[in-house]
Amino acid sequence: MLFSNSKTNLKTRQKNNKIGTVFWTHTNVVLLTGYLIILPICTLTTLSLLLPLLTASLFASIGTSHYSTSIPWIDDASECEYTGRNWRDRKCWDNQHDPMF
Repeated sequence: MLFSNSKTNLKTRQKNNKIGTVFWTHTNVVLLTGYLIILPICTLTTLSLLLPLLTASLFASIGTSHYSTSIPWIDDASECEYTGRNWRDRKCWDNQHDPMF
């Protein structure tokens, strides 16, 4: 009885060990290794393609900032205020001037 019981335990252990070895076949190891190599490469490629888009949007928001500039051809306060600008220090100032102009 003890001997027959150990045979079934041995068969059960062999069956359980077989399930674990099925996963670690040569094909699965090669596929897993390939996946672990390709995953970082694809991640870095994707990030390198997205990085210029993100930096371009950051620099675009910086580039759209406006600075005050005096308008030399407007000498009158009423004409300056009529065009929507500010009259200060006897000059007409445009607060919407783009520095890339």
